[in-house]
Amino acid sequence: MMTDTSPPAGELDAREPDTGRCASAHRARPLERLLATLLLCALVLRPTDAIVLGEDLNFTEYDGRVDACAHPEVAENNTCVCSPGFTRAASVCTSCALGKYKEDTGDHPCTSCPEHQTTFPNASEASDCICTFGYEPSGGTCQPCGVASYKNFKGNNTCLPCTSNATTALSGSLYAADCTCLPGFEGAFDTGCSACPLDSFRTAADNACRPCPANSGTPTQAAASEAACVCKAGFHPAALCVACPVNFYKPELASSPCSACPVHATSPAASSSREQCTCDPGFSHDYSSGPAFSCAACAAGSWCPGQRAVHPCPANSLSSAGAAALEQCICASSMFMQDGTCFDCPADFYCPGDNQKHACPGHSAAPQRSSALADCVCDGGFEKQSPA
Repeated sequence: MMTDTSPPAGELDAREPDTGRCASAHRARPLERLLATLLLCALVLRPTDAIVLGEDLNFTEYDGRVDACAHPEVAENNTCVCSPGFTRAASVCTSCALGKYKEDTGDHPCTSCPEHQTTFPNASEASDCICTFGYEPSGGTCQPCGVASYKNFKGNNTCLPCTSNATTALSGSLYAADCTCLPGFEGAFDTGCSACPLDSFRTAADNACRPCPANSGTPTQAAASEAACVCKAGFHPAALCVACPVNFYKPELASSPCSACPVHATSPAASSSREQCTCDPGFSHDYSSGPAFSCAACAAGSWCPGQRAVHPCPANSLSSAGAAALEQCICASSMFMQDGTCFDCPADFYCPGDNQKHACPGHSAAPQRSSALADCVCDGGFEKQSPA
């Protein structure tokens, strides 16, 4: 006789499926127990392991003990601590100050960078330390920018040079505006520095180039002091630069005295060359002794009125050395001078060699080209009388 093994009526729905206790726990317990139960069901149990029902776990001892750490905090040993690059101040994690860094987690202070180094915010490594403004890396340390350079940013870059012909007053300059033009130059760091032109100068105290005092100038551009201004040609130093006096000259731009003209020569005031010295009348320029002339007596047979002029005497005339005028050219005897020309002495005149023609005495006559009074012969019926 077959025995009925079917479950009693009303118990069919209560039968546990193959998963048995897991399904029963799911039906019989609240939702908050579901996750724990499912985890237990997922365990690979050995035959000897005891099965613990999910409803038997006690979660109340963990209530209020789990929390999330907010940036810049991180969890460490069940505590929220500051991340690298942050330190705790007034119960708050704040970024390490510039010039400091922090490599690990925790609430301890940040570490200072070496001297003349700084950082960007939140520095978390020693390598975040970089040279600060006005400094550049050198031999593992940060050294100040040299004179004539600057650095207006932080970083391990080299300093920037000033514009040409500019420098800085000190080392370690931070800004391009710290570059100023060298003495002898004018301008600005952003427009460039140009040399002072001739006859001007600029000292470190001047804003721009200044002209030299009156009658002075500079031998070159870019003069850096008033001392570079020296007297111009034709002027010599006194309280200021004053003109060379008459009969003196000065050819160079220098603080030197004027030189005297050669003997028997004269020059106007402020003469700037020996060539402005002119020989006096009766003298001529003589270059026989070298490039610097002297004044020599006008040669015989010529006359020298000064101002470098040398004129030969007219034909049939002669002068002694040092003649200064045409009249010093004497026509040969029996000739006279008229308008700078020697003519034969006319009849009834005699010409003794003084450039003049002299009339014979009354009642006497002389042939052409007569040279002496004796050449005058009395007319018929007249005779010469001896001087009383």
